[in-house]
Amino acid sequence: MANQYLMANPRQCVNGKALFPPWFHTGATICGVDSAFYTIRMSCNLEVDVNGHHTFFVTEKVVASFSGRFRKLFGKSTGRTRGLKVIFHEFPGGAEGFELIVRFCYNGGRIDITPYNVLLLHSAAKFIEINDLTDQTEVFLESIHHWTWLELIECLKQFQELVVPLENQSCMLQKVLDCFIGRISPPRVSSPCASSSSSSSESSSVQVSGEISIYSSRFSSSLLAVWYRDLEFLSLDLFEKVAKTMILQKLDHETICSFLNYYRRMKLRSLSSSEKRKFIEIVINLMCSLDGSFISFRSLCHMLQVSFTLKLTKSSMKKLECLIGSRLDEATLDGLLVPSRPKKSLAYDVNLVLRFLKIFFEESRKHLAVSPLKKVARLTDLYIAQVAPDPHLKPSKFRALVFALPDFVRDSHDRIYEAMDMYFLAHNYVCEEERIKICCVLNCDKLSLNSLIHLSHNANFPAKGKECRKKQKKAANAKKFDVNWPNKDRSLPRLCS
Repeated sequence: MANQYLMANPRQCVNGKALFPPWFHTGATICGVDSAFYTIRMSCNLEVDVNGHHTFFVTEKVVASFSGRFRKLFGKSTGRTRGLKVIFHEFPGGAEGFELIVRFCYNGGRIDITPYNVLLLHSAAKFIEINDLTDQTEVFLESIHHWTWLELIECLKQFQELVVPLENQSCMLQKVLDCFIGRISPPRVSSPCASSSSSSSESSSVQVSGEISIYSSRFSSSLLAVWYRDLEFLSLDLFEKVAKTMILQKLDHETICSFLNYYRRMKLRSLSSSEKRKFIEIVINLMCSLDGSFISFRSLCHMLQVSFTLKLTKSSMKKLECLIGSRLDEATLDGLLVPSRPKKSLAYDVNLVLRFLKIFFEESRKHLAVSPLKKVARLTDLYIAQVAPDPHLKPSKFRALVFALPDFVRDSHDRIYEAMDMYFLAHNYVCEEERIKICCVLNCDKLSLNSLIHLSHNANFPAKGKECRKKQKKAANAKKFDVNWPNKDRSLPRLCS
């Protein structure tokens, strides 16, 4: 009993001050709180201000015997033994972290290390320069593969609760993340949070850390959502670290994409504008490293809509446009009818669609599949018909739209003819020369009989344009389209110059 000491809990402090006195003999007389505070205060010679919110009273010799940082500070003192004060800014874990350090010092360099305090002890020990404690936490971390799932989750929570930047904890964080990803990687486990169950003769059971058992044959998205929910607490920085580790550890891309989409749905609405911009840019960069076939096209379109108000960087916008443009055959007409930015005269963002088309056809050169090209051709002709009546659509932009597709991807030119007719009706100021340039895209062989009859009586189409179409028909019979076009690096073919 002679060597017992009294240590006050910060939640049971005196006047908001947490007390950590030196060794206290049982013979000390303490009568009431005020007497205790006075006696304890007289026994301490060092006041420590932690992050401006908590004050601790400790004995300088006790903490300096373990802490290199305290030894350096007191080595510069002028021999004062009382009235010493140290102020720490951004101490890891605040009062809780410093309390663990003081307990370690007053207990002769011993403390119980658990998965729930190992990170806090490690960070505080590095900050205060207690090498022995740092080594103890690193040794303890070697047993991480025996931790339970909940212990891993709690440890991840500590990483974002600390004021220490994640970069300063990269080594320790990576160990935790590697173990975490190992738990959710098949075939070891399908859902790390499934409840224990007995083995079955019709499916194999997988055990993780002695607490998790799942049936591999019952793996489904509903099971994945169990551990998705456990990660809803992730900050943006930690979310990015987790997702990048999933990619580095070669977790299947379908699982990663599902996780990104789930986190987006859960978190996006609650974020501020700056946080939304940061999150969207993080997701875009991550998606560029994944197999696009697992990325929901709908989610890409949603991010595009959100991005218009967030002012993403040019680099991020370009990446997002590439992700969407390369899968333009999955788009819908409503998805392409994107309103123009403020202060723009056009009703719809035609330039965006032109960029999509350019990206799609650049990607299509790598493949010989004709079906996606024809789907995009039908969609584009519908889009042109929608924007044609816009009085602010210049002839150069309309011409760029109709010439964006090669002739062979259009089975019929009826729709493009109707779109041209609507454009000329809404833009009667367009000169004959411009009309001739626009009409050159028409292929008479691909017009129906009704369209040909209508065209022959249509005053909106110039006479020179009709002559041009006759020449075009003769040229088409003499020169067949080169079927190897997708493999050649040249501009899209025009049937009339």
